[in-house]
Amino acid sequence: MKIDHDVLLFATRLVEELGESAIRISRVRLVELTAANNLRAAAFWRDVMHTSERLLAERSPAVAPPHTSPPMAPPMSAHPATL
Repeated sequence: MKIDHDVLLFATRLVEELGESAIRISRVRLVELTAANNLRAAAFWRDVMHTSERLLAERSPAVAPPHTSPPMAPPMSAHPATL
């Protein structure tokens, strides 16, 4: 995977200064720029977010980065009509 040096520098600095908050902040910027239809800047922040996640995972391998997808409901063991 090829990483832009600007993305790597920015993500590294963000992770050093903000720790795990770097992911949340980069996600907020990504959403704001996507809503503003600034696709080039949104792509930059998407790369920063993913690079920050990777840097945090490398920094503390015992602790996984926060999951970015919404939580899923547990499967139902029995249909409610049969109870």
